Amino acid sequence: MKESTLVLTYAGMGLAVMMLGLLVFIQGMVLENPEQHVKLGRRVRTIGTGLFAIGVAYVIGCLAMALAQH
Repeated sequence: MKESTLVLTYAGMGLAVMMLGLLVFIQGMVLENPEQHVKLGRRVRTIGTGLFAIGVAYVIGCLAMALAQH
């Protein structure tokens, strides 16, 4: 397998983590609406934001490595 294909595969996995983080963030927004679940919603949103940030950093890193190889 070529290295560029492998790097782009890892970038795709980073994109999946980013999308998962976005979905978790949206779920946190939904949980925050009822008054009882505000604290839980904030925690879920924080986890979603963290996953999204990790995914974005991973995708940018992988794409930068792919561009540096060419």
